[in-house]
Amino acid sequence: MNNLIAYDKYLARLVMICFFLPNRVQIFILMGVFIYWAVRDNFFVKDQHFRPYGGALLLGSIYLLYAVCAPFTNSAYQSDVLFDLEQKASLFAGPFAFLLMQPQTRKIIAGELIYFVYACFISCLVGNLFYLHEYGWHVSSPDAHIQYRLYFEKITGMHPTYMGIYLCFASAILLISPKHRQQVKGWKLVAVQFPLFLFLMALMPKAPVIALFVILCYYAWINRAQKHKFVPILAVLLISLSIACISIPFSSQRIGEFSAVLDAKPNDNPMDNSVQMRQVILSVDLDVLAQNWVTGLGPGGVDPALKAKYEEYARRLNVPLEAFDTHNEYLNQWLSFGLIGITLFILVLGIQFANAVRRRDHLYAILLMIFIVTFFTENVWSQQKGITFYSFFTSLFFFVGMRLQPSPVEAEPVLQKNTSRPKKLVHEIG
Repeated sequence: MNNLIAYDKYLARLVMICFFLPNRVQIFILMGVFIYWAVRDNFFVKDQHFRPYGGALLLGSIYLLYAVCAPFTNSAYQSDVLFDLEQKASLFAGPFAFLLMQPQTRKIIAGELIYFVYACFISCLVGNLFYLHEYGWHVSSPDAHIQYRLYFEKITGMHPTYMGIYLCFASAILLISPKHRQQVKGWKLVAVQFPLFLFLMALMPKAPVIALFVILCYYAWINRAQKHKFVPILAVLLISLSIACISIPFSSQRIGEFSAVLDAKPNDNPMDNSVQMRQVILSVDLDVLAQNWVTGLGPGGVDPALKAKYEEYARRLNVPLEAFDTHNEYLNQWLSFGLIGITLFILVLGIQFANAVRRRDHLYAILLMIFIVTFFTENVWSQQKGITFYSFFTSLFFFVGMRLQPSPVEAEPVLQKNTSRPKKLVHEIG
């Protein structure tokens, strides 16, 4: 049996790294490793442990809405819903995969989070070095930030928004993870956080940057009695932001889009400014929602309705407009499944956050904060990088904090000698 668990930490490190690998490679690795762990922990490990099937079903419940809607979808859009079912399968499979593992296996996985940080750092470093080698530091185009973001995505295989989410989480691991904050602290922590902040400011994905500020406010609050912990980190953030605004043209150009909105003219094409286009996207979403807020359109009916509304807006504004998705996961679930969908979506997030607060699992709480913020501006579940990241880490933190004292059958000899109260489910701080 010892031979079977000897390589668990290396498998866990491979899993952490695979989030930065191509999609097919990522799925191949995750499926292989998780099947191995599930089979081994159920057939070769004899320890009995508590399995909260209700919790796994709750985490995967939104996926069931897609499955229920599939047979009732218009045949013209059924292929899109079937694609959603395939792409979002990890929303349901992830929680049950962790459910089948022994608690010790989950702990080993959670203990190797630092390798996610290493992989995130290397991926960003490679993307930026390749860009500098290809284009150099000199920037003459006012749209260089678009070129930079597209080239970064080409090299890393990661959309800047999703890399921004990963960078926020990597920073949180260094700040909050009980194991790793002992290994990296003081000037070492500051030295590691600085490039992570700088990478994020260069990409300047708006929602993840906001999420980072939320994270650091939360970190400052939980350490309010120990200013020496959070003041240097806040200082590093301000320094990296200042350097980005002064020395990194991509950052200043992205920030400049906000001021450009104030000077926008009625006949300007909003697609020339991402902030202005976000306003149009939100207006389109709300217009469609106003007509379908009770029952929704079904997951197959959202895109056609949005496309029709964009055509209407293009005629009204007299400018060519490309059709976008909702760019808001809350509105996407609401439009897809009506009041049932948005209620269940918020319930799943709310129960998880309540769990994190009750356990005082700050890293779990921060992870949820990142999603809560970015869900307002992105369909995080529209790409595999977002789906697998959400499913894997929310499931990991949900289950890693649960363990059960010996079952009544195992504890019976002890209880015959000791009449103390029965063993109950206890939660360990993650």
